[in-house]
Amino acid sequence: MKHDDGLLEDAVRAYVRSLSIVDPLRLRFWDDRNLTTPQLRIMFILANQQDSTPGALAERMHVTPPTMTGLTDRLVKQGLVTREEDPCDRRLVRLRLTDEGRRITNELETVGRAFLKEVLGRLPPDHVRKLTELLQEFWSAAEAVQTAAEPRLESKPKTER
Repeated sequence: MKHDDGLLEDAVRAYVRSLSIVDPLRLRFWDDRNLTTPQLRIMFILANQQDSTPGALAERMHVTPPTMTGLTDRLVKQGLVTREEDPCDRRLVRLRLTDEGRRITNELETVGRAFLKEVLGRLPPDHVRKLTELLQEFWSAAEAVQTAAEPRLESKPKTER
């Protein structure tokens, strides 16, 4: 499928502009809690899959295990994540959100959803339906590009990630 470069550039600008509306809200929330974007990504991953090993998180986020250790050390110190021995294999460590970590991820999700619902509520219902369809198509295209890129990413040494 061939697209005009101007059309694609307009779409990229519209996408970035849309994100820039929501980002200050999220960034202010993160800054108030002294959290970085990677730390919040870790917290949301843990919120959605209950627990994980540091190695699995590092692989998912395309960072090295030492980088993951540094990120999770800070979350542990802040009381947002715990490290627990795996009861089936004491060599494994599992990361889990604390109650405070879960409260923060829930609060951020609630604030973000409320803001987006208010924005979407200002659009006519047929526009919201069309936007939903287009975003679902966008998500599918992004997954396809990411899947196609994974073999290239895996072939690079981890230090380049």
